[in-house]
Amino acid sequence: MSGPAGDDAPTNVQVGDGWSAVMEDMEATAAEYRERGWTTLELHPGDSVLVDSDRRTGLDVVLPGPEFEDLESLVDDREFRDVEVFRAEGDGLVYVLVAELAPESETAVFVPAYYDPSQAAETIESIRDAGTVRLFCRRLNDDTVRFVHDDPTPFLPEPVE
Repeated sequence: MSGPAGDDAPTNVQVGDGWSAVMEDMEATAAEYRERGWTTLELHPGDSVLVDSDRRTGLDVVLPGPEFEDLESLVDDREFRDVEVFRAEGDGLVYVLVAELAPESETAVFVPAYYDPSQAAETIESIRDAGTVRLFCRRLNDDTVRFVHDDPTPFLPEPVE
């Protein structure tokens, strides 16, 4: 599928070797956290886009049902208040690995994602102007776990001067 999924849905993109690198980084980083005694959850989105619509603005990832259920059970009784974001650009895409952290319970959720900045220029500016970025982890039925961050800078490409 490379066409639009709806009136306000961005076009899907084809990921390159950068995606494999992000997944390898996720595995290595999660292993480091586990070695320190943390509980970790590594997510494997089926799709990832930067969205700006009436329903949601931010980074939107679609998860398989069992992973979504694992995520839902983790966030129910933990406060994820810290974040680490690893960003790389290549193949015309922006790749991010987001580590949502709940320090009190030593729990980390790893969310890999990617998007095409050339198809999301207005959305990127909208997020910069708002000063916050939302990460939507959802199932196809639209059940959603949302993380909100006050600094969108690590999620976005460097501004063009």
